Amino acid sequence: MRDILIAWVIAGPLMAQGMAVPPRPSEQGGPMPSAPRAAVSTPALPPIPVRVEPREYNFGTTNTPPSLTGTFTFQNIGNEPIRFRKPSTSCGCAVASLEPPVLPPGGEGKLTFVINLTGFTRGKIEKQIYVQAEGYSPTGTTLTIKADLVPLYENDPMQLNLGDMRLGETTNFTVRLWRTDNQPLDITRLQPSQPSIVARMEPVPGSNSVATLQIAVKAEGNPRWVYERIGLYAANPTQEVASVPIYGRFVGDIVLSREEIYWAVVNRQIPGSRSFRVRASDPKQKLEIRNLTCTLKEVALTCRPLPEAQGYEVLIELKNLPAATTKGTISFETNMPGQPRVTVPLTINMLRF
Repeated sequence: MRDILIAWVIAGPLMAQGMAVPPRPSEQGGPMPSAPRAAVSTPALPPIPVRVEPREYNFGTTNTPPSLTGTFTFQNIGNEPIRFRKPSTSCGCAVASLEPPVLPPGGEGKLTFVINLTGFTRGKIEKQIYVQAEGYSPTGTTLTIKADLVPLYENDPMQLNLGDMRLGETTNFTVRLWRTDNQPLDITRLQPSQPSIVARMEPVPGSNSVATLQIAVKAEGNPRWVYERIGLYAANPTQEVASVPIYGRFVGDIVLSREEIYWAVVNRQIPGSRSFRVRASDPKQKLEIRNLTCTLKEVALTCRPLPEAQGYEVLIELKNLPAATTKGTISFETNMPGQPRVTVPLTINMLRF
């Protein structure tokens, strides 16, 4: 009744003057205004009440073993049991387990970890283990593991660069090999990855921890890029303890800037051109190429000589797009008796996104 009387008192003069009375919010179909609510804050969860020894596990400088293993010790310094979740790690190479999963007040537990070092050879490593518990801060406790890995065996040079080797040629290298812990080498076998690589070990007078490797590489087979190695084995005949990588290129009379052409076409948009260069491996010989062809009908080829008789550039263009990914070859003839015909594989990969 009081609300009606107040409304009549306000509306009466307005209606008498011909003015409209503004509707109440509820009459407009909207909600009645309400007083703002106070923000509700969630109390932060406490940290896990544990004492950890050590917080950081540092192996220092160590010869690269197959794995690193260690243990962290936990003690519950709170007044309630702690229910741990399964530990997680910063790397798939690390595995951690915590026992017991529930730690009573004053109780002690252990977290054991194993880090698989397969693929690690040298340098500093740092891994983390994350420990969380139910009812405590999600940040949990972070444990750190560090090590400075030094290979047990070192060699100088670390790898052998063949450069461009003419087919039929042989090149020789001398590599110094030693153990970083000054113990006897104990190398029982050298295993080259190809029969065209020959290696033998010779002792160094006055030392049983140092030797030299005499290595001979012969360029055999077809012209190609070469990625080979010599494996070194000690007491375990199946476990390689060191290796000497070998890389370079075997060349015949002809040298190609690209041994194979891979062409990605995205969403059927005709791309720009591709190219490769051809030159004689002996700069004193004048190269001639003829009968340049491609097995793919969608491809157009252009051959143009390079300045100062540096060979030729073969330009590859797409006249039309193939319906699907397709493979073919580019071929040409030369005046070189060792390589009268050269074939370059070509792949056109049709991609859709």
